[in-house]
Amino acid sequence: MPGMMDTVLNLGMNDAVAGGLTKLTKDERFVLDAYRRFVTMFANVVMGADRKEFDKVYDVWKEKDGIEERP
Repeated sequence: MPGMMDTVLNLGMNDAVAGGLTKLTKDERFVLDAYRRFVTMFANVVMGADRKEFDKVYDVWKEKDGIEERP
């Protein structure tokens, strides 16, 4: 929304947390996607990196691995 401050979601995500969430949810894809989103958001909001560059890399890997979005 215009005028709102940027917020970093999933703050505190790290390898140990991701491992625990994977055990808890039994959905590694969900956890890794949350981790990826955190890294992308942190880099964009805090470090000023261009989100589009992260999206390009993600798109290449999705295509390489034949991954499609969930319905």
